Amino acid sequence: MGITDPAQEYFKDGGWSWTGTEWIKGGLAFEYAEQLLGRVYEGTAPRAWVELYSGAVPAGEIWVVTALSMQNANSITSGWFVGIRKAGTNYWLGGDVGGAAPTVYAWSGVLVAAFEDQLVGGMNGCTVGDDVIFCYAGYKMRLT
Repeated sequence: MGITDPAQEYFKDGGWSWTGTEWIKGGLAFEYAEQLLGRVYEGTAPRAWVELYSGAVPAGEIWVVTALSMQNANSITSGWFVGIRKAGTNYWLGGDVGGAAPTVYAWSGVLVAAFEDQLVGGMNGCTVGDDVIFCYAGYKMRLT
């Protein structure tokens, strides 16, 4: 058996899936769009606590983030944090105590960011005027 009525939605486009017992309309499809690489640089830290943000995830995309990092190029720091900002709230996924400059502090894993989410990095114990760098990497998926 199968989808036999050409008048059914998605008949000719193959948008149906077999569950093992019945045919159901397929869900959203994703496809690889491009590599995700970003660097946010603050060349003159305004205070001891610095937060840096990526741009927002645009409509029609999903970001699959596999690495986040923080660095203070000038001074010893007391802590670093990386995560995601959703609807004005930071969700910290990684972090630890800081250390000597210019150590790069990195997190790796899988983080999925959706429409309007931002990636965020924070560093504590900066000296005013420090160079602070937040980087992120992964890939973009497009809704098809």
